[in-house]
Amino acid sequence: MTEREAKVVEERRSKVADVISTQMDKVLNLKGMDKATNQSSKTTEIKSKIKEPAELVPEDAQDVAALVTECEDQKLRGNESFGAGEYAQAVLYYTLALDTATKLPDIPAITARKQQKSASTNNSSKPELVTQLFIRHVTLSNCSACFLKLDITKKALADGTEAELLNPQYVKGIFRRGLALHAMKEYQEAIPVLARALAIEPKNKQIKQALQFAEVRMQQEYRKRMEG
Repeated sequence: MTEREAKVVEERRSKVADVISTQMDKVLNLKGMDKATNQSSKTTEIKSKIKEPAELVPEDAQDVAALVTECEDQKLRGNESFGAGEYAQAVLYYTLALDTATKLPDIPAITARKQQKSASTNNSSKPELVTQLFIRHVTLSNCSACFLKLDITKKALADGTEAELLNPQYVKGIFRRGLALHAMKEYQEAIPVLARALAIEPKNKQIKQALQFAEVRMQQEYRKRMEG
């Protein structure tokens, strides 16, 4: 490993440690647990203990950091595969990242959000964002994009819907959910979803065009039914 590569690795581990320290505090607070040390000492301790996954002790803070790093590595490989047009391979890497993320201590909050009918995407209110040690909604949205490319629309819809559920303001998740509905010719359902995405990014030309196209398609379908 060159000096430059070593520096990049060290910076990456330091960044992961900072994120884990902050997020772990949030997770522990949700469980009603007291902080054993202050923020600065905890960050220093975590930074000094981050090691390779094989050397970690389960339930330890550095183990969590290693899991997050593994998730990010798989996600990065998925992004590279997507950029190369290898969409099935990208789905595999994204799925591995999401599977690894199920081992993180934030999974109870994630599961609870998925089960919350009150936090459905049709609700006009803005539910509080779930604290995530690994940002799952981005990976889910990426999966949805892959399935759209592969013309597997039901899975694209499922992943886009789950991404929006975890973060109702993440426009890519909403947009891909709308595109999946459009691809399934569910124009009446697609229009409000695409409109919600456009409300978040009013200047996004892709979203605007998709919404206009869905509206035209719905009008065409309506005329066909009237004429038939």
